[in-house]
Amino acid sequence: MNVRPAESDDREQISAIARDSLQSSYSLSPDQIESILGEEFDDAALTDLLDDADTGVLVAEETVDGTETVRGFVTVDVGEEATIRWLHVDPTARGGGAATALLERVRERYAEKPIAASVLDEAVEGGEFLEGFGLKQGEHDQLLVGGEEFAVTMFTEGQSTETANEPTVTVPQSVTVDGADLPVDHDESVPGSEAPFFTVYAADDDEEVTYGYFCSQCGSTNVSIDGLDRLECGDCGNTHLADEWDDAYL
Repeated sequence: MNVRPAESDDREQISAIARDSLQSSYSLSPDQIESILGEEFDDAALTDLLDDADTGVLVAEETVDGTETVRGFVTVDVGEEATIRWLHVDPTARGGGAATALLERVRERYAEKPIAASVLDEAVEGGEFLEGFGLKQGEHDQLLVGGEEFAVTMFTEGQSTETANEPTVTVPQSVTVDGADLPVDHDESVPGSEAPFFTVYAADDDEEVTYGYFCSQCGSTNVSIDGLDRLECGDCGNTHLADEWDDAYL
């Protein structure tokens, strides 16, 4: 999934994704959806958004039948914090990692700022997605769109992303499981609600076979994984939900 700054030619795809996502994911009335689309995602609104120096707009795209196709987008209000205002993914592309790729790029692009987001109460799963990246639920607020107030919940890091979601314990080169020393991969990690998870490989000289995960919150390898790639440490409760939900949220 390629993530890049949005361009003027992306406006039509962005608007279509926003419409499809709102219609498929939110318990909003048709009038409420049209109000949001008219104020935030019509051609004039998107033109202003792309021209706004205090707003970042990124798109995630992939090649579909030989054509680069936008699969999702994120808008970020840039101030003392980098605040995610909208993140939408094409319903037909969910599960492909677009939302994860977008959020990771936001954290890279605004590494000097804490990340924040506001989630419509009608999209509660969005909170689970953010918590998987280490954001914490905070205050409740109201968002005024199209003359109507929508209830939202704020999520914040409360600190710079340079130190967020760091290991709490020392990550070893290997761990001993059932008497065998298994190597721990230090190069890549999976974000957790409290600290990252690191891949543990089985003792196989021919190829790298994943054995499980090392929880850097408590140092345990008692980490379960389900069919949606959700991770949970059985000892401390550290979780990874980032790949579970690839939906839209404010």
